[in-house]
Amino acid sequence: MNTKSRFKPRSVCASLIRPAAVNRLCKTLRAATCLSLLLAVSHFENAFAEDVQPSTGIATLLEAAHHASDTATIRLHHLNRLDARLNTDVTELKAQCRYESDIATPPPAHHIALTFDDGPEPVQTEYILDVLQQYGVPATFFMIGSQAQKHPDLVRKVLASGVHQVANHSWDHPNFHSITAEQQSVEVARTEDVLDSAMHKKFFRYPYGNSTCETNALLHGRGYEIVGWHVDSCDWAFDKDGKVDFKEATSCGVLPQYHADFTGHVLSALRAHNGGILLMHEIHPNTLKKLAEIIQAALAEGYVFDTVDSPAFQASLR
Repeated sequence: MNTKSRFKPRSVCASLIRPAAVNRLCKTLRAATCLSLLLAVSHFENAFAEDVQPSTGIATLLEAAHHASDTATIRLHHLNRLDARLNTDVTELKAQCRYESDIATPPPAHHIALTFDDGPEPVQTEYILDVLQQYGVPATFFMIGSQAQKHPDLVRKVLASGVHQVANHSWDHPNFHSITAEQQSVEVARTEDVLDSAMHKKFFRYPYGNSTCETNALLHGRGYEIVGWHVDSCDWAFDKDGKVDFKEATSCGVLPQYHADFTGHVLSALRAHNGGILLMHEIHPNTLKKLAEIIQAALAEGYVFDTVDSPAFQASLR
């Protein structure tokens, strides 16, 4: 009989909510505010198995906190964007340049450009590359500069295939709506310094899709094209069991029959757009679990895969 003491995730969450622990974690979490940490704590149990062994290290706990916090932050920005699009005049939104990542231009018929944000990540990036190689499919990797600096070997692995693109996704994934124009410029330039030789063409995607007029002008002045998406996979919204709740299904446009079917949702959204630039994230498990299944099904339906630098997608870039 195993007599080792065990504790439940709820106990872990309770200890993390103590002010001193929250303050410590807030200082360590990349691109996370104390608000997003508190939101993460409320979802923290989903990041763990039913029980957690006492030997679970702080690195594992922090990794789970990172994931839960990132998910909570994406959720917040996603709902803010949806609210703005529903309740703000189109002319005013255009003048503000705030939410331009949802591409209105129709994609080239039956063409898909796979894009992966927030890497490179050990294990995840390599797994994605293996799946892409298995099916002979190219992709574009929008990399965070600080991650690329830590993992230059993974940047080289992405390029080694000769078919994938590397692109700029800021230095440490802040919300460009809440930092100064000067800070935004630094986010672009620092990442460019790290990725410069890896970027055959210059592409940029805003963190959370939150664009600004100042950085639009800066990017175009530095020779970048700005890349949004036709289809948001909403991989962040589906939980570890591959299910999405009603509220997030509504905000992501997930049809009722796909509330427990991530692959079905992605394919349905691609059919509705007849292809397009597909947003996915290296850090969310549903993308890793279902990537091969999505590619296989799309190929069976006759879709053609490109990178965002394909002439077919030129009209979709800014």
